[in-house]
Amino acid sequence: MNKREISELMARRLDIKKFESYQFIDFMIQVMVEQLQNERKVLLSNFGTFKIIRRDNKRVINPNTQNPMIIPSKKIVKFIPSKNLKQLIAEE
Repeated sequence: MNKREISELMARRLDIKKFESYQFIDFMIQVMVEQLQNERKVLLSNFGTFKIIRRDNKRVINPNTQNPMIIPSKKIVKFIPSKNLKQLIAEE
């Protein structure tokens, strides 16, 4: 499901215009990105938490040359699902 499909579903269920739901999704994403850029957690109750973590340098071996390499540290976004989301997905 992509952003357009989500906004169409929201528009139907909330009885609002498609562009309004699309704007809402864009704004929500913008707010989440801003918070993550400031290394703040984004907690969505009953869904999960997005947070920034730093991966340390990683020593690997190049499979083609067999030479050791170091992958530099970097920031990544980590998603931790809520217990509620895990339970809902586990139910079938």
